[in-house]
Amino acid sequence: MSKLRIVAAILLITAIGVSGCTVSGKDATVTTPDINPNAEAANYDTMDVTLYFSYRGEFLLAGETRTIDVPVSDTLEAAVIRELIEGPSAGRDELVGLFWEGVELVKVETSEDYLFVTLSEDFVLTEPEGSELAIEDGTADEQKRLAIYSIVNTLVEMGTYSRVQIYVNREGGVGQRITLDEAGWSEDSGTYLDLLGRVASLGEESLILTPENTLKEALESFAKKDWTRLYYFTAYTSPDGTEKPVIDDFSEALAAKGNVLDSYSVIDTSVAADGQTVVVMLDYTIKTREGSTVARENIPVVLVREKDIWKLSYLSLVAVLINT
Repeated sequence: MSKLRIVAAILLITAIGVSGCTVSGKDATVTTPDINPNAEAANYDTMDVTLYFSYRGEFLLAGETRTIDVPVSDTLEAAVIRELIEGPSAGRDELVGLFWEGVELVKVETSEDYLFVTLSEDFVLTEPEGSELAIEDGTADEQKRLAIYSIVNTLVEMGTYSRVQIYVNREGGVGQRITLDEAGWSEDSGTYLDLLGRVASLGEESLILTPENTLKEALESFAKKDWTRLYYFTAYTSPDGTEKPVIDDFSEALAAKGNVLDSYSVIDTSVAADGQTVVVMLDYTIKTREGSTVARENIPVVLVREKDIWKLSYLSLVAVLINT
């Protein structure tokens, strides 16, 4: 073979090799993962829940609707209880948290439609004091009871569970039932706290500020001439935009008329389609300053939802209690 042919063969082989590498390079594809700009958000579910706290330091519960992030590794119920322990949101000055330092959630367990909540043993070994006392002029036992009701009512109203059992994490890490004494109910150390369902009222006493209970609390304040307390159960703005006066003018208008609430009965309730107003039908009897008795039946009283809390419309207050 001549040198010319040999050179030609070498060039041909080299060209084929280079061409093969080039083709392989074009065919080879590199797969790069898609970048999710919301990768962190994928680790959470977002839920809207109503959390119950003390209303203005009283033995009453009022709700705060809050959007919470639930880690995919957690349960909604556990996330909700931690939010309750953390307390109300900043700016919700009318709401007061019910748990104190050291109280933590240990775990939640389910059995059919029952939920079992295990708190740290601090719930029974310690008690709120000083600035941690949520119930104004109240006791640590009252706060413990209200804290339990806040858990139970919050969880049951979520719609999955009918009853809640409160446990504490005793020695050995086992959740155990607590006695009525430990729960703040009574000095009975031999009877255990049972499963609890939703409770809106305790006998004749209000617990949750439903529209009916808000109206009852407002009327009781009027009957006791506690104008300041009545002021806080009255909405700042009525549905037509009318604003309630400052507290001094408010108190003067109520006191000047001299009406005395003799009796009342809540008849029925109807919530508006937008969920922001409600009409409560009321029968009541008032004694005037002149000594006459005025009885009115089936009177509509309007309440409005203000920052998630039902409050009496000022215009209805005027119509029912002042201008009668």
